Amino acid sequence: MSVAPSSPVDATNIDLQKTLQGVIDNLPAIEAHHAAVSKPTAPEHEVSSFNHKYATLNGYKYHYVEEGDPNNETLILIHGFPDLWYGWRYQIRHLVKQGYHVIAVDNLGYGETDHPRCDDGNYDPYRTKNLASNLIALADHLNLEKAVWIGHDWGANVVLKLGLFYPERCLAVINIGVPYAQPQAEYLSPFAVAEVFPQFKYFAVFQTKEPETWFNGDGNMFSTALISSIYAHGTGTSIQEKQYYIDRFSHTTLHGGINYYRATFLNYQDELPYVGKPYTVPVLQVAVEKDPILTPEFWAVHKFDTLVNLEEAKIPEGGHNVHTENAEGTNKVLTEYLAKMFGKKDQQQQEQTKVKEE
Repeated sequence: MSVAPSSPVDATNIDLQKTLQGVIDNLPAIEAHHAAVSKPTAPEHEVSSFNHKYATLNGYKYHYVEEGDPNNETLILIHGFPDLWYGWRYQIRHLVKQGYHVIAVDNLGYGETDHPRCDDGNYDPYRTKNLASNLIALADHLNLEKAVWIGHDWGANVVLKLGLFYPERCLAVINIGVPYAQPQAEYLSPFAVAEVFPQFKYFAVFQTKEPETWFNGDGNMFSTALISSIYAHGTGTSIQEKQYYIDRFSHTTLHGGINYYRATFLNYQDELPYVGKPYTVPVLQVAVEKDPILTPEFWAVHKFDTLVNLEEAKIPEGGHNVHTENAEGTNKVLTEYLAKMFGKKDQQQQEQTKVKEE
């Protein structure tokens, strides 16, 4: 009999350190529960089943996965925190079957990509403009003039701002879960945001050096606590897949991922020339209605009047990691938008039509 976990990360619990300590304290019960409800990883979703590649981009080694015919339309998938290229495993296989060329990247500071340290407080490597520049270098490496850029969580922010800085390299941008934040003339600090939306207190805490001291600086324990708190409580991630995350973050630590949060003032400075300017790249914004962090109330405070070509979609089921928790719903939204963009029929529709004709 499984024991239900007792310490999930809860958006209403704003003391992240205390919550993560609770995960470690209850880890045997959490792991037992996850083992009881976990489904074995399908062979086509095993890490080793994907085509792994590497490239040096602006001086950094990047790891990415490439699947599908390079002659087809290219989709580049960018993950968030604390995620990896592997978070897109359900989308990669599905989109390749739809006839697309799919790239899924380990962001800077994650996985097998380089993870520069910023102990001196200089977070320049992680400012969004530089991250976008690295991804443009990846497109150059792949001889791609343009691509559809798809992002989730921090990855959504990166692809949205890539469209701001490099519109000529974008066929479209799809942001999942995170609303477009227009460039602002005045800086709104994470501390101010946390005052209005307490679920973002962790964002403010990540501005400090404090997280690096949690668990006496034990990166493995921090990774075990954070990854278990997320993937052992949701659906769509097996115990084997969860362990892959823990192993990768234990090796790299979470320092790189947290630095994305620390570069917000640099991002504000980079975006000042774009205040009030139209955003010309076609955008599909995907809201996750039951996301406990990026809630409908948070979405409601954002304005999208500068988005010239905006389409919106909603995914009613699934939490913050909707691409794994509700892969079918996520794939449906992506398939419909991309099919309309490229004039394609859904592969399943094609097969059904073929059967009827026969």
